Amino acid sequence: MHIIVCTDRREVETAIAAAFDGAEDRQTVCESGMELLAAAKMLAADLLVLDLETPGLNGLLLVSALQELAPKLPMVAVTTKAETDVGPLAQKGVRVARLTTEDRLRPLLAELGRGNTQAAAAGTR
Repeated sequence: MHIIVCTDRREVETAIAAAFDGAEDRQTVCESGMELLAAAKMLAADLLVLDLETPGLNGLLLVSALQELAPKLPMVAVTTKAETDVGPLAQKGVRVARLTTEDRLRPLLAELGRGNTQAAAAGTR
């Protein structure tokens, strides 16, 4: 499974690596929205994790652009801030995880990874 991660926080990278630690799993890390758009356009990824606290990102605009570039790419947005308004992202079909520790991210990523792997095996990806 190939995961694109947009974050500048090591703990998010670590949690994703822990959730997907198989020999066939790989992770591409982008530290800006522009890097993320380029990666989504050029790479065949199975999942995108968008850290809403990455500097310089506008989550909703970025998600809209990503949905145009890669409409079938599953996305999950993560934030540690309780005050972040995630309603508009949820309306666009993006799963959102509010994290207090990286341990809350692992189950969600594992769930998304299993579902995406099953879809790929069925040829519906």
